[in-house]
Amino acid sequence: MIYQNSLDGITSEMLNGFFVDWLKPPNSLTHLKLLKKSSNVIIAVDENTNQVIGFITAISDGILSAYIPFLEILPELKIKE
Repeated sequence: MIYQNSLDGITSEMLNGFFVDWLKPPNSLTHLKLLKKSSNVIIAVDENTNQVIGFITAISDGILSAYIPFLEILPELKIKE
């Protein structure tokens, strides 16, 4: 797994499988746009499949506080109890 804090090389095709069970999930193009507009982003990419398997976004004042609106991993990767 590779972690990166930029969207270099990330395409909308690499963002499938997120927002499961949302009533109106964003499509992959909108997902990429929201990542690009975020103050900060960290992407987890599976180096074998070249697919994004998780991401986190943050909106920050750059000094003291940050808000994390999205933190998701692909459902199939969640730990089962």
